[in-house]
Amino acid sequence: MRYRRLDLNLLVALDALLSECSVSRAAERLCLGQSAASSALGRLREHFNDPLLVQVGRRLEPTALGLELLPKVREALALTRDIVDSPVGFDPATCTRQFTLVASDYVVGVLLPAVSLELARVAPGVRLSLRDLPAPRDGDVVSEALDYRRSDAVIVPQRRLNPAYPHVPLLNDELCCIVCAGQAQFADGLSLASYCAAEHVVREFSDGRNLAMDAVHLQELGVQRRVAVAVESFALIPEFVMGTARIATVFRRQAQGFARRYPLRIHPAPLAFPASTQVLQWHPYQEHDPAMRWLRRLLVEQAAMLDQPGG
Repeated sequence: MRYRRLDLNLLVALDALLSECSVSRAAERLCLGQSAASSALGRLREHFNDPLLVQVGRRLEPTALGLELLPKVREALALTRDIVDSPVGFDPATCTRQFTLVASDYVVGVLLPAVSLELARVAPGVRLSLRDLPAPRDGDVVSEALDYRRSDAVIVPQRRLNPAYPHVPLLNDELCCIVCAGQAQFADGLSLASYCAAEHVVREFSDGRNLAMDAVHLQELGVQRRVAVAVESFALIPEFVMGTARIATVFRRQAQGFARRYPLRIHPAPLAFPASTQVLQWHPYQEHDPAMRWLRRLLVEQAAMLDQPGG
């Protein structure tokens, strides 16, 4: 079907191309050959009289028009799905959709394995694509993730919540400290003095900014700590704590998982860090998407199960 000389099937290709910023990944998502995806991009460029994607270094980036079109195209496709799915409802057992979630590797490690297991059980055709939380631009992680990073939903700390997008509380946690189990000087716990005197392992964004909650709170309190190692992934932290007198400040759920796999000891933090709540946010145009409603409910249910015995 055509509208104003545009094959409307190309809107699906446009969404994939602008979302993936890669012809090969878009082709895989569309179940097409790379030449067919490249041809679709050529036809779209001709119709819009714009490159839509341009080479920046080694990667493709959307043009200004591409960035403007992406949320509109996604909204149009979401509305189309609503119309098509409304009469028959949503059946996870037959769903073959890809869901893209943006979250920190803390959330991915603590929550998403259980979500993945449940998907394998009740929705085996669903593909889950997990992407790291981007470094915030102008303090707004959510719009960066939802409008420009092609995600269906984003999970962020409550302090990063964007009130322009729907949200629901998902996960509560608190900060604690992990140390190597063999370090006798930490056997009885941590004082503020020993905490400040020790070397620390921290998580930083790739641009060198440390916007983790512990770093923000320590800065507000004027507390200095000696950073020995900075890593881009929470999952790497235990590797640089083991066998040393270093300390890492991490969330308790995460620390418990680390302590099951590594020779680590968990201690209360020697100062009062605020509790943390992770919230789930999504784009308003997906509010009534049956598949997204189901996924959001699944995420909330699995997060609640973490608080149950054995969770």
